[in-house]
Amino acid sequence: MKKRTRFFTRLTLLIALLIACAVPPASTFAQTFMNTPRPLFFNDLVALDTEQHRRLALPAERKHFGFARGTHLLPLTFAEVGLALKHYPLVFIAEGETFALVALTGLPGQGNRFIDAQDEWTPGVYIPAYVRGYPFIALRPSEKADPVLAFDPSAADFKTRGGKPLLGADGQPTEQLKGIAAFQAEYRQLAERTAVMTQALKAADVLEEGSLNLQPNNGGEAQQIGGFMVVSEQKLKALSADALKKLMEADALGLAYAQLFSMGNLGNIFATQPATPTATKPATPKRARKPKEG
Repeated sequence: MKKRTRFFTRLTLLIALLIACAVPPASTFAQTFMNTPRPLFFNDLVALDTEQHRRLALPAERKHFGFARGTHLLPLTFAEVGLALKHYPLVFIAEGETFALVALTGLPGQGNRFIDAQDEWTPGVYIPAYVRGYPFIALRPSEKADPVLAFDPSAADFKTRGGKPLLGADGQPTEQLKGIAAFQAEYRQLAERTAVMTQALKAADVLEEGSLNLQPNNGGEAQQIGGFMVVSEQKLKALSADALKKLMEADALGLAYAQLFSMGNLGNIFATQPATPTATKPATPKRARKPKEG
């Protein structure tokens, strides 16, 4: 109960900070993040400013997801696992010194199999929160700075007719913008908690490099795909009571089994024959590249 109370207290404060970013004059927050790596989907990154962005408008509901068509790995938080588990294989990828939880939506170079020719997501399939949150994001310009609500000014959503203004005539945020700020604040909190869980799995040494062996239906040569991490069920079962307790305290044990169960969804992302997952020896995490974030 105390954990939940602290979480929502921090979330409330973060929402207030993000909404405040839309209120001060241009001199305070008219900032482009020149030295900030670009997150996935973002071609540009600009802090929301009440003076410069008075006419910024956005549709109340998104119907087209063309911006995510070329991506076969999508970020997830632990809170989404229950829904994502119904449709996607879940894996971990190296992100600096830790690992990020992602949904596998297709094969490398083949993009997202859940987006059709009309840029619409497959009906009934869960759409990750990170995708729904674009073109906005909450981030810190520097390590010690307060979170700022930023957006991608090149996003197609801003060019759609019939968009609703995000700022009122008085420069104050509309209900739609307040909702966006609350959504991004919650997502940031959940993403940080997810990072703690994946770090716990790494510390327990239950993650190992995985690979997919693809056998085309036409009888062609098999293809092997790697570059991601999976949970080793064997290592998980071999953990000591103390190690298991640490995973449970970090709420990471459920995430580990969810990842294992999700591999039953591999057939959803292949146009031909489902893949057979295997695991190899653990890989050494690679540092994230600069200056572009994906």
